[in-house]
Amino acid sequence: MLHPQILSLCRAFAEAGVKVWLIGGQAVELLCGGNVREHDDIDFLVREADGVRATDVLRGIGFFKVHGSLEEGNVFFYRDGLLVDLVPIHDELNPPRTVGRLDEIAWPADFLAPFDADLDDLAILTLTPASHRAMKGIVAAFYGAEMRDKDCLDLSALATLAP
Repeated sequence: MLHPQILSLCRAFAEAGVKVWLIGGQAVELLCGGNVREHDDIDFLVREADGVRATDVLRGIGFFKVHGSLEEGNVFFYRDGLLVDLVPIHDELNPPRTVGRLDEIAWPADFLAPFDADLDDLAILTLTPASHRAMKGIVAAFYGAEMRDKDCLDLSALATLAP
């Protein structure tokens, strides 16, 4: 189910001029327009140059840091049962590059191709369905792990969409 805080989070980032891409299960929900699976967090890629401002936005709306750092490759914030994960990415590079321990991930050149999904009156930047599908396999391979059940559910839902 799409988390009710998605809209307010995306709006807060937009109002601060922070470029983020909604990714992960919540993005799949938004793209597929329905309930795909349960979620335990909201994931965002954040433009590396906007990373500090993104953390300031979250702190400004009552979130506090619980783990990680932008320099390490991802940082988690928490408020009222909601975990938000920020993953900085160099969008000015082609192909784009994540940072810290994630800088060895080889993202496709078109990984950040512009793609918006509408929610109420806000265009939310996310990845194309093809990039979401690619991300699932790339991340699993990077960690040397099998695809998780939740990733398989996301891939099944994404398979119903055009690239």
